[in-house]
Amino acid sequence: MVVRPVPIESRHVKKHFSYEPEHVFDDLYCIPLPLYDGSPVNAYVAIGEDGVWLIDGGLGTEECQTKLFDGLKTLGFYKADVRGLVITHGHNDHVGAAQTVLDNGGEVLAHRIESTDGRRLAFDEAWLERNGLPVNGQVKDRWRPLDWPQPTRLLEDGERLRWGNLDLEVVWCPGHTRGLVCLFEPTRGLLFTTDHVMRRAPAPISLRDDADGDPLSDYLASVDKLARLRVETVLPGHGRPFGSLGHRLAHIQDEIAAQLSLVRERLKSGPATAYELLSIEHSLRDRRPIAERYALSQLLARLRHLELKNEIRRIAGGDPIRYGLC
Repeated sequence: MVVRPVPIESRHVKKHFSYEPEHVFDDLYCIPLPLYDGSPVNAYVAIGEDGVWLIDGGLGTEECQTKLFDGLKTLGFYKADVRGLVITHGHNDHVGAAQTVLDNGGEVLAHRIESTDGRRLAFDEAWLERNGLPVNGQVKDRWRPLDWPQPTRLLEDGERLRWGNLDLEVVWCPGHTRGLVCLFEPTRGLLFTTDHVMRRAPAPISLRDDADGDPLSDYLASVDKLARLRVETVLPGHGRPFGSLGHRLAHIQDEIAAQLSLVRERLKSGPATAYELLSIEHSLRDRRPIAERYALSQLLARLRHLELKNEIRRIAGGDPIRYGLC
């Protein structure tokens, strides 16, 4: 019910993207960088008087890093000109440039929590199997633990940061990861939302093990936090800039409410495993093992949220775990 279906005819068609630097605002650029499938992740480049400062650094693959530093050359800068990198969160498609920046004398910044708890990215296979996932020994888990370097500076919520010519406020937004930060530039009305809020993608909230708290509740609180900001332009981690942040946040809240309602409605007909509940919106047509695991982990985050609100419960003594209404 969480991951949108991928049309069968489009799954094996490789799209073509441009990775050329894009002018965003005055002295701010975006360099789209290639992911494993070629789709882009954004690295933002803030230009200052004596160099450039990055917000996110793409994958650590040779292709991605070549595109990043080729893009900087297009803007007239080299590796040694990078004064710092903010890692908005510790997923592998945002931290790739960290070691290069450090090796060239630059700073690497991340939230305190992301530097510790946020490094836990792997799926707990036993937990997913207890929730009905069929056993499959051929999984290639792209969310395996990633050894990115220790930041030179740890950020806290509300901290102010001079980044190039940008005056940024750190906005801690747990949910997608525990230590994710958005970055707000109040003078220009810019908000860097990384993967927390994108133009069309559904809320990327997952539960990868049984000790992972209530990330959906954290996410919804973070959405409320952003709604109070005066934002003109949203700069996401993937996709194009957009406006009307309030409208997008309201849509996300409505979408999550609808997902929770579907779960409650389905459970009126009797208990079910999390894996069985994935068929509610026929959202698992992409049967690649990694997509299946991520879809299940997203649904488990919704179930955990309802469970902690005492709206649903685990049926005692069952394996796989089954859920029912309270």
